[in-house]
Amino acid sequence: MSELLIKKGNIKVEDIPVYDKDGNLITNLAAATEGRFDIKSAETAAALVSKTIGAGIAIDTPAVGYIRLTLTPTDTNLTPGYYYMGLQFKWGADDVRECYIKIEDMVTEKIKVIQDIVNI
Repeated sequence: MSELLIKKGNIKVEDIPVYDKDGNLITNLAAATEGRFDIKSAETAAALVSKTIGAGIAIDTPAVGYIRLTLTPTDTNLTPGYYYMGLQFKWGADDVRECYIKIEDMVTEKIKVIQDIVNI
């Protein structure tokens, strides 16, 4: 099972490929007027963490179809376990699309938060 793995209370910076519902890499991310990444406890729950373009989402290489997601220690300070993630981009008032993330070449909507092990 593919999942985005994060350590509780740590910074996580990840370059993530973004795909459309047909499995095609989205290469016009620079034209997006809005973007949002959410972490939720369940698919239909309210977001526990939200990131937007310029505030946790960077589109450094839009023609390549990747975003850079940055999660702060506050963002990752979640109880260890599985969470859902959602990614949505908007290209205009009538063009809002759910997007998909692939980890290890598999589409996933799961995030796994693990406890960071501290050696003394």
